[in-house]
Amino acid sequence: MNINLPENCAKQWEILLLLLSSEEKKIDRTNDTEIDTMNYFYKNEGVGKIMSNWLLQMQMTYAKKVSDSNTALKCNEISQLWRLRGNDNFRANQVKESYKCYCESVLYAPQHGPMYPLALANRSAALLRMKRFQECLSDVELALNSGYEQRHKLLLRQADCHIELGSREQARSALEAAVSHAQTLQLAPAYAAEFDRHLKILEKKLEVLEEIENLNREEEVPPPECYKGENSDFYAASNALELRRSESCGRFVVARESARRGDVLFSEEPYAWVTLPEGDPERRVCETCCQTDVNPVPCATCSRSVYCGVGCRARGAGLFHRWECPGAQAAIFPTIGIAHLALRVLLITASEGFPRVPESSADPSTAAELFQAYSRVDSVKIYKKDTPAFYRMFNLVTNFDKMNNTDYIQYALTATMLTLYLEQFTTFFKELPSRIPYSVPAGQLRVFAGALLLRAMGQLVCNGHAALTLTMQEDSADDGLKVTVAEREVRRATAIYPSAAMMNHSCDPNIINTFYKGRLVVVSGREIAAGSEVLNCYGPHRSRESHAHRRAALRAQYCFTCACSVCTDPDRRDFVHLFSAYACQSCKGPVSCNSGGSTRCPQCGAEFRVERALDALDQARELLAESKRAHTPAEKFEKAQAALKLQQQAWHRHHAALRESADKVAWLYADYGDYSKSVELIKQNIQSLEYQFGSFSAEVAHELRKLSDVMLQRILTTSHSAEYRDWCLETHKIVKKAVQLTELNYGSWEPFVKKLKECEKFVASLVNEGRSTDVADSIHHNLHYNLKI
Repeated sequence: MNINLPENCAKQWEILLLLLSSEEKKIDRTNDTEIDTMNYFYKNEGVGKIMSNWLLQMQMTYAKKVSDSNTALKCNEISQLWRLRGNDNFRANQVKESYKCYCESVLYAPQHGPMYPLALANRSAALLRMKRFQECLSDVELALNSGYEQRHKLLLRQADCHIELGSREQARSALEAAVSHAQTLQLAPAYAAEFDRHLKILEKKLEVLEEIENLNREEEVPPPECYKGENSDFYAASNALELRRSESCGRFVVARESARRGDVLFSEEPYAWVTLPEGDPERRVCETCCQTDVNPVPCATCSRSVYCGVGCRARGAGLFHRWECPGAQAAIFPTIGIAHLALRVLLITASEGFPRVPESSADPSTAAELFQAYSRVDSVKIYKKDTPAFYRMFNLVTNFDKMNNTDYIQYALTATMLTLYLEQFTTFFKELPSRIPYSVPAGQLRVFAGALLLRAMGQLVCNGHAALTLTMQEDSADDGLKVTVAEREVRRATAIYPSAAMMNHSCDPNIINTFYKGRLVVVSGREIAAGSEVLNCYGPHRSRESHAHRRAALRAQYCFTCACSVCTDPDRRDFVHLFSAYACQSCKGPVSCNSGGSTRCPQCGAEFRVERALDALDQARELLAESKRAHTPAEKFEKAQAALKLQQQAWHRHHAALRESADKVAWLYADYGDYSKSVELIKQNIQSLEYQFGSFSAEVAHELRKLSDVMLQRILTTSHSAEYRDWCLETHKIVKKAVQLTELNYGSWEPFVKKLKECEKFVASLVNEGRSTDVADSIHHNLHYNLKI
């Protein structure tokens, strides 16, 4: 086959798959077993040669120094470059920027050379300035263990952190060690004087600390336990749930006892997971535990994998990274998408060891026999708590029999490539025989591994979860004004949870997925009656996608036509169109109109003239442009308000773009101190969001947080207002509700929940000033919030 490929070999992969699959698609292989398919592709010499050449090209292109500031392997020069940049920022008091540079220096420094402890020591200084004391202590310990020479400096830094954390004995020990080490050195007078000065400062801090009772240490919030306890017949599920099976639905989950909103239905560690390659480099995720925003500790060999500490690094190396490291260096995994998670499934299974087949009459001796033996298990009984996790993973559905033949062939080609990668670049197949409790020939083991990779790809397409986290983002307006500091959901990993995967889909689910590091914690999103099915949303939601789009997306990825209660109800299935509708010029009801001319309002029957609405929106755009160019706050307000009024005339009151426009105007008011007008607009947005997403949704939680922000600023800047006390009471209610909804949608362990709780305590202290007991009781027990507009 004559193949013309682009020079960028990372881009070659998709083209290779298309070309090879077009050659092979003449035979429909979707009814083959995974073993039959891999027997063909793995033993196909032409395919093997092409895949091996591509792997070699990837290694030669990417497993080296890519640029003057980036390399797949360790490099003293690049580490030094980043460290010097960090020093420049640190001296300029740009501490956060210096920290980012020092992280890069740590990443690229060879583990057994002088640059590694230097980079760690510099990073610890930035962490101390940033008041990240626990992480500073970790870096200090790593630097000391890695041979940092000026130990007395780091020991003083260690003492400072222990003082800040309230650890008196540890602080004293660090100071004594610092003095002891300094005495062994012949410090120049200037350095000796500087050391003594720092020592005296810390001793004084320690004396003050000794007069204080034990300081409260910040403790990690553990994930909650399952409602009614963990189910022994349904691994990682609540005792309130039951796994059932039927011919029409397959396996599905039912509530055998009623559950309230917020009750934990599943608490499951992933079988396997991979962090996302396109993640924010400033918000690195631990490869082993999925902890976010980590102070990164890199792999000892490559600069592509990071961990939250040496413990997770050692565990990750044992579970998977010793086999993934060459591929990480060669940039293979960002190129192959979900197949990376399929590889991780195989590696973790091999690392932990394949289980024996229960109640087997004869030991399997071929790849096909072993595959069939693992398939012949009861698909419900394998969910018992004491059953090996591998069976739950292996027996997830693949939908290969319903899949497009070309897609199936491309999965098989990818599995072939990964099998060749393990064979040619790692020791995996040397170790695999010891991980399988049966005697299977080496060639058969390669086919077996390839078949598992292929099977896992099909399973992950149908059952994978995106692990999300809540992060902060500051947006700025074009004129430089701060618009908002907002939280947003960010994907940090893709994972597989075999128990939670048993939930069927609904476009209007009754559960909420939250994530504690890598653990999936599923809570009930509303009251679930005994006997009701517990339903997840696989992606397309009634409040975000039209009926046609939802069904098309589900058919494409999951191979079924959705028949949930929303999709079969004509009055509910296209509910989302309301949020892109115009406003009727007679009754203000919603009108959908995608073309020129006229149509009639479905609510009152009046004729709707779309050109009038479009003219109003054009005028609004001109006013917004004039608002940005305005020189005075008064003029900005006038133009922005006029534009918003025109948009309110043209768009239905629940139009998503109208909310966005109102939000910008609200923050314009807040930036210039007119908090009451800002509060009014945000309240209107909350009511619209409640209508679209529900009163307990994450969207409403985010907006309540915004509202509480502005309300807090109002009471802090207008304490002499006659309405001050009423504002305090209302702010307290709003912050409490924001805490409740953020906890429900993201979990009490999220750092942002802690910040909200601190805000709630502060506002409560303001409310407590001079109020009566009756008022206090009404606020603490009335969890409903009434928005006064």
